[in-house]
Amino acid sequence: MPFLYEGEIAQLIQRFKFRAERRAGQVLLQLMLQALELRHGPLPVQAIVTADLHVRRARERGFDQTLWLGRRMARALDLPLYRATRLRLTPTQRGLSRAARQRNVRRIYHVRSPLPDAVLLLDDVMTTGATLEALSRACREQGARHVTVCALARTPAARAI
Repeated sequence: MPFLYEGEIAQLIQRFKFRAERRAGQVLLQLMLQALELRHGPLPVQAIVTADLHVRRARERGFDQTLWLGRRMARALDLPLYRATRLRLTPTQRGLSRAARQRNVRRIYHVRSPLPDAVLLLDDVMTTGATLEALSRACREQGARHVTVCALARTPAARAI
């Protein structure tokens, strides 16, 4: 995670996520690609997996921000993109405790096809890691043995529930 979810980065992510500002998304994508390159060099992954929004929530927002980022990141890194679909609509994670977040996303994702050994999981903001943990399980069920997680930002520990 290249950034903490606070200040200008939080505002940029919110504009992208809740107002569908593609320009903000483009800035965030470039920052993420630059941070990955600086920290890791060539990524030892064979594919990118996104945690899709439920269809209804994506329709309400006007787009799926993680899928939008995933498509562009996969293109930039020349990697295939796999999608983890949500099996049911869940309440928002905002304001939930870590345990409640884990219950909220338990068995929520399904990856339809077999995955390569090493995948990169992509999300926008990581708070407790519950979403990425649930996504990781779904990926392992489809054959991924090495899972790397990547998010635009992490909620500061003092604010994480």
